[in-house]
Amino acid sequence: MDRGALALSLPGIFDVLVPFLLLLGVLIFIHELGHFAVAKWLGVKVEKFSIGFGPSLFARRVGETEYVVAALPLGGFVKMLGEVPGEELAAEDAGRAFNLRPVWQRIAIALAGPVMNLILPVFLVAALLMGGVPTITSRVAGVLSGSAAERAGLREGDRVTAVSGEAIWRWDELETRLRAPGEAALALEIERGDQKLGVELLRAPAPDGGFQDPGLSWHAPVARVGVRDPQGPAALAGVRTGDRVTAVNSVPIANLYSLERVLPTLAPPFELELERPLDGETETIRATIRELPGAPGLETLGLAAVGVKIAGVEPTSPAKRAGLRSGDVLLRVNGELATSSEAVKDLIWGSGGAPVTLVLQRDFREIALEATPTERPMMVNGEAETHWGIGVTLGPSDEGAEYRDDVVRNPLVALARGVQRTGEILVMIVGGIVQLVTGNVGMNSLSGPIGIGEIAADAYQASWSQFVWLMAVISVNLAILNLLPIPVLDGGQIVLAAAESIKGSPLPERARDVAQTVGLSLILLLMGVAFWNDIARHWSGVVKFFSTLG
Repeated sequence: MDRGALALSLPGIFDVLVPFLLLLGVLIFIHELGHFAVAKWLGVKVEKFSIGFGPSLFARRVGETEYVVAALPLGGFVKMLGEVPGEELAAEDAGRAFNLRPVWQRIAIALAGPVMNLILPVFLVAALLMGGVPTITSRVAGVLSGSAAERAGLREGDRVTAVSGEAIWRWDELETRLRAPGEAALALEIERGDQKLGVELLRAPAPDGGFQDPGLSWHAPVARVGVRDPQGPAALAGVRTGDRVTAVNSVPIANLYSLERVLPTLAPPFELELERPLDGETETIRATIRELPGAPGLETLGLAAVGVKIAGVEPTSPAKRAGLRSGDVLLRVNGELATSSEAVKDLIWGSGGAPVTLVLQRDFREIALEATPTERPMMVNGEAETHWGIGVTLGPSDEGAEYRDDVVRNPLVALARGVQRTGEILVMIVGGIVQLVTGNVGMNSLSGPIGIGEIAADAYQASWSQFVWLMAVISVNLAILNLLPIPVLDGGQIVLAAAESIKGSPLPERARDVAQTVGLSLILLLMGVAFWNDIARHWSGVVKFFSTLG
């Protein structure tokens, strides 16, 4: 997603702030509740339970604990008696101080927050599954020409019901089994209309030791074409940019893959049947191709596949102000065909900030809009680079995809699936951290509060299910980050307590102070990098915002 196009404004900030506070507020509350509950259970005196830092917006004392909502919702804390070095203890409270508790109790209290953040996603995912989650089925929408799937005899519309005897119905299940190590040949059971068939798919080895993509797709773009050569055979026959090929010589064309397979088998003359959007409806056009300069194909016809879907529009972006919507299909950018997401990005990035003309299809209408890209400064390999963007997420299109609600009625099964999905998220996040530490991913990929807020806003506007799923992912992220062995984080406290257990006596205060200082410095550095990345991505918006205050 191009997030550099954010234009800061008070309404825009509000659009981002509300989902951000809701997301972070719930996760921090759950995290701190873990520390609080275990501390109370073990008899440690909890003096303060705070959501956020800084000035208090709300405070109320109940019993011995003060409950606070603070102004900066970028964290939270539980203040326990005995946490501060050198703190004086009243005689009646000496036995309830955190620092005087056995090592295992201090570790249990420190672990409780991250554990709660790992438990929460299990229940969030279970709730989503019990409510029904739109899920892509194992129906094949596209078969790539020349692929292993085509050689195996698979066709568009086939439904894969089992792989190597194991029943499946979701596309992610099929993908997992197609990528799994083992024998190159896989036995697939499929449904084709009323028929039940068996197919052997022979996977080709990949250089990395795995297997190549067999050429199956859960989605298949319609055969929407653009005129590359105005003097080409197709254009001279009446084909226009945005037309959709629906048949060739009366043979139906389901999608772009079908068209690419059929064209090489033809010889002129042949007839293209096309569907053309017209004022909210469609008209059927027939174009006869009488001559070709070479073998039949999109290139010799003077055509190219076009159509890049707008999957998301940032709330306060140039795209939003121009009138773009999610679901729009781009046909041209500044007169150039929108043949891929990469091509569209290159055209916008190369605009230098000049207005770009966008021609798109929406509800069977062709619409032209103009958007002015804004700067997106980025750090690449330590060097500042400027890109331009309009604030959209591009594709992939889900044309041809089949969805079915994944509903789990049994709460125990839903919880088991919740554990499975939480584990998958955990593996993904740990892998990302490893990539960051090893330098395979740059520090400029880190996002601060603005970046997280925008992601939260996008998910919030899309649907509650997407927002809840994002909450599950961020919750696991929060758990893993807090378990890093950095003093001031829970993981650091666990390491210090373990070191004390190994040593057999409390660590010297000087050693603890140095560890805390180093840990705090490291955290502030990481927060600074993340915040700088946010500012760099939105520098032009920041300048515009503050210029309006003068």
